[in-house]
Amino acid sequence: MDFFSELYHGDIYPEEEIAVHIATDPKYKELSSNLSQVAAQLTNQDENIQQLVKQYRDGFDKLIGLHELHAFKIGFIRGAELKRAISKTNNEPSV
Repeated sequence: MDFFSELYHGDIYPEEEIAVHIATDPKYKELSSNLSQVAAQLTNQDENIQQLVKQYRDGFDKLIGLHELHAFKIGFIRGAELKRAISKTNNEPSV
């Protein structure tokens, strides 16, 4: 199936593609390990600190989600602009 057919039928899942690609990145594994260690330390803290950390993480996750949404939107728009520019170039008569 070509790109446009996949797009039309909803068969493109960028989040799943990102998850596959990022899982093999050594930097991701390092950062994930560091976060796990910090999370383990935080579970030993009192309830007030845990609640503050949860509020921070929830807010941070929403912020990152918004960032990812706009990155996807801009990437899609740029891809459409690229396609339009290529089509325009291919349709121009040669001199």
